[in-house]
Amino acid sequence: MDLRGLRQFIAVVENGSFTAAAEKLRIAQPALSQQLRKLELELGCQLLQRLPRGVMPTPEGQRLLGHARDLLARAAAVRDELRGEAAAPIGDVTLHLPQSVAGLLTVPLLSAVLKEFPQVRLRVVESMTGYIPDWLRNGRIDLGMLFHAEAGRGLSLSRLLEEQLFLVGPADAAPEAGFLGVDGNGTVPFATLAKLPMILPGVPHGLRELIDQMARRHGMKLQAVAEVDALAQLTEAVAAGLGWTILSFTAIREALRAGRVQAWRIDRPAISRSVYLGRAADRPGTRAVIAVERLLRQVMTRIVQDGGWPAVLAPARCPETVIFRQAQRLDLGSGSK
Repeated sequence: MDLRGLRQFIAVVENGSFTAAAEKLRIAQPALSQQLRKLELELGCQLLQRLPRGVMPTPEGQRLLGHARDLLARAAAVRDELRGEAAAPIGDVTLHLPQSVAGLLTVPLLSAVLKEFPQVRLRVVESMTGYIPDWLRNGRIDLGMLFHAEAGRGLSLSRLLEEQLFLVGPADAAPEAGFLGVDGNGTVPFATLAKLPMILPGVPHGLRELIDQMARRHGMKLQAVAEVDALAQLTEAVAAGLGWTILSFTAIREALRAGRVQAWRIDRPAISRSVYLGRAADRPGTRAVIAVERLLRQVMTRIVQDGGWPAVLAPARCPETVIFRQAQRLDLGSGSK
């Protein structure tokens, strides 16, 4: 059982077929099938179940998957140690970003990695944050951004920033009518939300839980007329005038730029959520992973300080604390577009 065979096994499982895995690994499909069959014979068990379309791991294959990812990570750590601190980072890094953040961070981060660490191959995966803790624990990804520290069992989490949340309404909403209670700083009181028909993510979506907790704490009941989990569809429903919602700036950035929605900071009290970066606590981080993490922090810091992300940064010297630096104010006005 060698590392190359384990890497090929992981590729087949993650791609769900020999054809897709062979294309990704740039080897012939018959050779890949032969290698995996050899691995099965060596271990004395069936690792993959052949389906009409593709393959899936057997229970034995699922157990091997976790061990294989762990062994490859540890092998990479040994390679880093033997190459020495002066050597440039090298290897693959998989980073998971939430849907609401990927559009803001992916391009500048990729640009920074390609420029500073050309031997690091970064893969950015985008989906809902609910998958991230398990994917980190089983080694499917190296780094993942999430919004709940309580989801971090078995993970090493560091707080990156605290991002502000906004009331989002249709572009033709009229704040001058006074029903929103918009003040001179372009903020609305949290109590205003109880007056509006809200379209919110469904339970147990993390954002919905945060909103509900805040409402209960202040004795309010929100009028949730519909539930939509997908951020793009949620934003479009608001743009169509079907209701109002609460989202982060990163989730509505493009819709604001296109003038399809308006947004106001929620204040009195403000509502915000913490953003964390996690990795598996029991798996050593390679120099490539550490390098990507450092660049990610630099990119985020630059965006926040330039006013492109309404958020408060965690101190770089102590990312786990709840002490934050005040970020530069992003002027959204009374109804930013």
